[in-house]
Amino acid sequence: MADSKDDSTKKNQNGPTQEKSAQAGKAEKQTAKHGKDADKTQSRDSDDTKKLKQTVVELQKKLDAMENKFLRAEADMRNIETHTKKEQADLIKYDGQQLAHDILPIADNLQRALKVDVTDEGGKQLKQGVSMVYKHFNKALSDNGVEVIDALNKPFDPKFHQAVQTSPADDDHPADTVVQVLQDGYRLKDRVLRPAMVVVAK
Repeated sequence: MADSKDDSTKKNQNGPTQEKSAQAGKAEKQTAKHGKDADKTQSRDSDDTKKLKQTVVELQKKLDAMENKFLRAEADMRNIETHTKKEQADLIKYDGQQLAHDILPIADNLQRALKVDVTDEGGKQLKQGVSMVYKHFNKALSDNGVEVIDALNKPFDPKFHQAVQTSPADDDHPADTVVQVLQDGYRLKDRVLRPAMVVVAK
């Protein structure tokens, strides 16, 4: 009977130890398994992070490219708008340029008529009427921004004058001075409609 008790006591003493040992082994296996799982998870997370970073870089490149295109398009629109406004301003500023240019020969003919010498009373009255027409004509031109280019005795300027003849320079007319106007020139505001045909001292 004593032996039986001793065996029972030994079993009871050894039982918990073996059980603890088994549990410890199982825990180690689970820890190892968890460690491997954690390594796999960490590896997946690292790959995902790399992919996300690469995606962010690619998206940033696309965003930069789109922003550049937008800025260029915006600059183009501003240039077009500025150009359009300038064209509109020029149209308003130089409105009637072609009409003014086309009627300048009328002014030339009126000037020629006024240079004709008349002696009889009828001719004088006719010349007076032509003079009045010429004054009204010039006023209409002036009211619309068309002016005669002041050329006589002025320094020759190829922007406003067209030299068709030369004459010897003297004390009253230094070289490169307009000594005679053969045909008046006209300008519309700051734009030359027709340069003056002049004789220049040389």
